[in-house]
Amino acid sequence: MLAGVAGVALFGGAMVRRFESLAARDIKSKLTGPDVEVRVRTVPHGLLGHLSGDLDKVTISAAHFTTQGLPLFTEPDRSKSGKARHVNIALTDFNLAGLRIDSLDASIPNCRYDFGLARKKGQIRLSESGTGNGSVVILAPDLEKFILAKFHEIKRVTVHLLNGRVTVDGYGEFLVVKANFRVDAQLVAANKTQLSLADTHIIFDDKPATDEASAALLQTLNPVVDLDKDLHLYGAIQVESVSLDQDRLVALGATTIPALPTKP
Repeated sequence: MLAGVAGVALFGGAMVRRFESLAARDIKSKLTGPDVEVRVRTVPHGLLGHLSGDLDKVTISAAHFTTQGLPLFTEPDRSKSGKARHVNIALTDFNLAGLRIDSLDASIPNCRYDFGLARKKGQIRLSESGTGNGSVVILAPDLEKFILAKFHEIKRVTVHLLNGRVTVDGYGEFLVVKANFRVDAQLVAANKTQLSLADTHIIFDDKPATDEASAALLQTLNPVVDLDKDLHLYGAIQVESVSLDQDRLVALGATTIPALPTKP
């Protein structure tokens, strides 16, 4: 009997390694870049969990890639025959719709997937997702590049993140003024999906900005980053807190894997 169990476990282990390799290849096919790295690791729930599609943990790691949006969605119409009790996502050094992200980590419980498709083709197609927690880290130099690309009125910019405040220095050509400017502000999570400037102190050409000039600048810059509109995250992250220090922005919040958008 023990030999039989060992044989099943050995066969199951070979099947799992094959699945992990094929799943990593499938995810990698959706990403671009010369140095893309993708790794998938699974832990079965119980000795024979991999044979029934019951996984205690699925960890998806990827690095050094470019994508225009989320590479992973749920497809609610698919089979829910497979169970992934925890899906962990660890992404590092990647460009998401024009913004370089230093890291994104999420742990999401209570997921379901199409076990038949995974077993036959090694493709991960989630059909259901729970809600967990996650973090996103963005560096100041990457915010600078993103601001210049997004806001054409801004011609030059330097960003510093320190002690819970953001300082934005630059030169802009706005409707009411063309000038060097400095903004000292908090960065808050408006509507949980927009990173916006608040509690602002604004200077134009070394003088306090008029109300009209301040309004023009803030109308241009806010939101600095819209997670859904700019980064196409479709509600995957609901930001609950933002910390700024040592030129690092760390956003914490609820995470989920959203449903695949329907085509209009």
